[in-house]
Amino acid sequence: MMRASIIILLSVGLLAPTAQSAEVEFVTCDNGLRCFRPPCPSRDSVLLPSHRRLARTAPDLSRLGEAQHKQLLLGNTGQGSALYAGTVVLAGTLEEGPPTRLVASRIVRPATKAESQLCRRR
Repeated sequence: MMRASIIILLSVGLLAPTAQSAEVEFVTCDNGLRCFRPPCPSRDSVLLPSHRRLARTAPDLSRLGEAQHKQLLLGNTGQGSALYAGTVVLAGTLEEGPPTRLVASRIVRPATKAESQLCRRR
């Protein structure tokens, strides 16, 4: 009986859904949503090159260094946050499965004009 229980538990564990993660590049931008208290899902992320929009999904920036945080806050032009304008391409891990989670690990490069415009498409 004990052996059957172990086999059942192992089978259930192997068949249970798991969060998958993959390295992706993306831009993140303002989605126009405004809130009066946190949490506020005011950003969308757009995966590159697929253009898949992750609505109301802002990346976790905890793995970025202090210099990278400052770069994101100033943006490419120094006139506003790159996180709201979609002007910087980030790389990180996409964890599928409720909830979808995006963890930024580095800044890749400035976004092209076409990549920034993906933020404005809905």
